[in-house]
Amino acid sequence: MSAIKNLKVSVLGAGSIGCYVGGYLQSVGCQVTFIGRSRVKWDVDLRGLTLTHYRRKPIDLRREDMKYEMGYDNLDSADVILICVKSQDTAAIAETIAENLTTTPLLISLQNGVNNQHVLEHQTGLLTLGAIVPFNVTPVHRGEFHCGTEGKLLIEASDDSRLATVVKAFRKSKMGAKTTPNIADYQWGKLLVNLNNALSALSGGTLREGLSQKDYRLTLAAMMEEGLEICQGAGLNPKTFGKASIHRTISILRLPNIAFGPIMSAILKIDANARSSMLDDLEGGKDSEVDFLQGEIVRLATSTGQYAQINGIVLQQVYAAFKAHQSPNMSGQEMLELIQGNV
Repeated sequence: MSAIKNLKVSVLGAGSIGCYVGGYLQSVGCQVTFIGRSRVKWDVDLRGLTLTHYRRKPIDLRREDMKYEMGYDNLDSADVILICVKSQDTAAIAETIAENLTTTPLLISLQNGVNNQHVLEHQTGLLTLGAIVPFNVTPVHRGEFHCGTEGKLLIEASDDSRLATVVKAFRKSKMGAKTTPNIADYQWGKLLVNLNNALSALSGGTLREGLSQKDYRLTLAAMMEEGLEICQGAGLNPKTFGKASIHRTISILRLPNIAFGPIMSAILKIDANARSSMLDDLEGGKDSEVDFLQGEIVRLATSTGQYAQINGIVLQQVYAAFKAHQSPNMSGQEMLELIQGNV
């Protein structure tokens, strides 16, 4: 049996991202155990798993071939554990791992934010690699998840042979993956891009609907530019591994609609169904991850004697939306007026 077919993978927090990446690994023969919420387990047990993509052919995994659990009794059998819980749940899941493991699997954090792998490694004592999921995944039907944006996984480099097997499996699955020794730079770059999640939650619409509005884009550009300046002021060097640098992305966002439209189609590759996970969390009654996005920028600014006014305004708006349990459905114009009126 090949190394891929021998590889035992557990996915902790098997929601949209967890089901998607875990499903791709299972599709090429990895032995995958999904661990998550009862609602998702019910759907998977009933219908199996369907993974769609805006360009690739769908992947259908039969329900009888799925192993979806809600407990942690079988963690000891895993060679690799993919951590897909929200950042606010990292400390709790690290404690759970420490309590339920007697073996030493490799941990890979597929989470937003910049500190999750450090929290996991500190609390579990296990080798933990940071990673970036550059694409968006949205639940569209029960047991069906859709990827509406492009990108390959980026994982922190290591000489651990289990990482080599995981990367090989992702490449075989056509999802793709590569490694880098400088994951922190790319995590900060991804955080700046992910600042859009908050605006999407405030708009209540899809990513394409938001980005089609120039005022929405101007708000995002201002927020990203402030975040970039704060990062650089703190001695950080945010990078992206897509087709556009942070600086170029900000410039593209400020283009008029007539110029931005073709670029969105050619470079950003966002289909009509793509939504932010923060909007899904808002509508699903879950906690917000904004403290690990805009909140991270605000904390960095405070600790380095800087001021994150724009990100602070958006942070408070998201707090209010989650407290009200609904999106305020703000237009791009309303967003831009909000930050301009307070800057």
